[in-house]
Amino acid sequence: MSYITQTVDDFFVKLDKMQGDLAKFSQNLDRRSEQIPTLLKNFEQAVFATSGKKTSGGNAVERAAQKSLENMRAVVETWSDKIEHDRKGKQFIKKNERYLVVMIFGAVKAGKSTLGNFFAGKKFFNAPFDNRYKKIAKPVFETEESGRDTGHIEKDSRGDTWFQEGIIDTTGAIQYFTLSGLRWIDSPGTGAVAKAGDTKDMTALVEEYLSYTDMCIFLMNSSEPGLQDDMRYMQRLSRDGQEALIVVTRSDRTKNKIAFDADGKKILVGETVPKPEETRRLQENDICARVKETYPEIDANKFRAISISTKLANEAINEADDEKFKASGLDKLMKILGDKVSDNAIARKQENPRRLLNTFVDSVVADLKNFDADIETMTAAVEKYKADMERMTNLIVTNVRRAVRSEVSARANEWNRQVKRGSSVSNDTISAEVSKILQDALNVEIDSQMRRVIEDFQSTEFKTVKANISAAALEKKTAQISHTYTESYTVSREPRGLWEHIRSFFGKEYYRTEHTTRTEYQTIDLGTNIDEFLDSLMPQVESYAKSQASEAVADLREKYFVERENFARRMRGEIDKLRGELLALKF
Repeated sequence: MSYITQTVDDFFVKLDKMQGDLAKFSQNLDRRSEQIPTLLKNFEQAVFATSGKKTSGGNAVERAAQKSLENMRAVVETWSDKIEHDRKGKQFIKKNERYLVVMIFGAVKAGKSTLGNFFAGKKFFNAPFDNRYKKIAKPVFETEESGRDTGHIEKDSRGDTWFQEGIIDTTGAIQYFTLSGLRWIDSPGTGAVAKAGDTKDMTALVEEYLSYTDMCIFLMNSSEPGLQDDMRYMQRLSRDGQEALIVVTRSDRTKNKIAFDADGKKILVGETVPKPEETRRLQENDICARVKETYPEIDANKFRAISISTKLANEAINEADDEKFKASGLDKLMKILGDKVSDNAIARKQENPRRLLNTFVDSVVADLKNFDADIETMTAAVEKYKADMERMTNLIVTNVRRAVRSEVSARANEWNRQVKRGSSVSNDTISAEVSKILQDALNVEIDSQMRRVIEDFQSTEFKTVKANISAAALEKKTAQISHTYTESYTVSREPRGLWEHIRSFFGKEYYRTEHTTRTEYQTIDLGTNIDEFLDSLMPQVESYAKSQASEAVADLREKYFVERENFARRMRGEIDKLRGELLALKF
């Protein structure tokens, strides 16, 4: 038995074993995944039923709230696409539950269709030697989904169907054939240029089906391996926990050799030979190193690279050349693939839907994390406004006190003149005017300060304050000044002693000085008690201004922010609830 025949037989033994293992296997899609749409729908209804009134969004809180709601609505809409994608994926998995699905993907012109036709037996059916392919019915090629009118399955001159091959971007569909327990899926080239009439984006079509497959073979052309656009799929596969094999195609070259034509003349003819083993090894190592360097988080154990030449393999089959077949590297690929498909086939089939569910849950949980960030932004804006408004309370009181004292002082001068002229100003009149002055000052100052804090503040949104100050009486004030003095005067007196009596007899008069203390009083006009009036008034003004300013600020906080704070609280509850329910579904 030739090496080529033995290699093919060994490959089919493993495919047949897997087919037998999966013959009675049925992937009952877990009920966990069926709960997800209901959970997401409940969340959507809870969010938008309790989101509150929609405002103009003039201040930072409202802008943050509206942005949060808009982001939520946009993301919730994507959940419908995710659910549909998940439903489509489950149907695909169910359809292929008795086969190991291997998807071939890679850049355009990497040789995907050519490699697919090789495994489908295009050359083996017409080989000059007996082999296992000649003992089976030719595989049936089918299209799963198409996005382009060209590049479909084609028939050859015998009426057999194959993947269309070419040097241009041909494949425009997800198409496959079945070989025993293997379902081989061909795909459009990644990075394919859009063409007129395309109904789907080729790259998006590939990315969609990547998640549904059991194993991926990623082809890279040896002339330009490891392109950055190709490498990003390695990260995607690693993140999803999938296994991939990197296959470097067209790892051959043309070597001229001397031959003889029919006339016996020497001529140079081209011969396909493998690239040197060292060149292949260096290229494989370089690809793996660059993938790992670009995406350090990739699990290197799930990726390896081998070099092949489908051209060499096809020539080897036509020529029944075992050595050339070995040089092609296709024998290694068949062995690797056979080992993969026969190793725990059922476990692999069970893993895929579980991985899809976990991936779906993780994607929604990531969305919820963004929701958390939006809510935090809104809450931070609320806290900033509240802090600013609290600081404004003290500023309002200071400014109102200054404004009221100035205005009341001006009015008091007029009242003072009236009192001086003998008129009277009643306490009720003064109290009413002072209350009006305070009321106007408070309303103006609150409006002014709140406009500085809240961009869309409207004075109609808070009730105006009405002051009721009890002012002291404004009276004319006088002072009584006393002046005490001593008054002296002379009065006659009786003579004293013998001598004064003798002289008194002859007409002499005697006198004495007496003193009298007198006090006179004078009333002085001191004006009015305006200073005392103002000093007794200001504490009332300050106390009332502070209480009213605090009350107005509290009222505004309630009008502007309490609803959003309650909304944030409800949203956090709904987000945490959904997050917990989803995580509980994961495997």
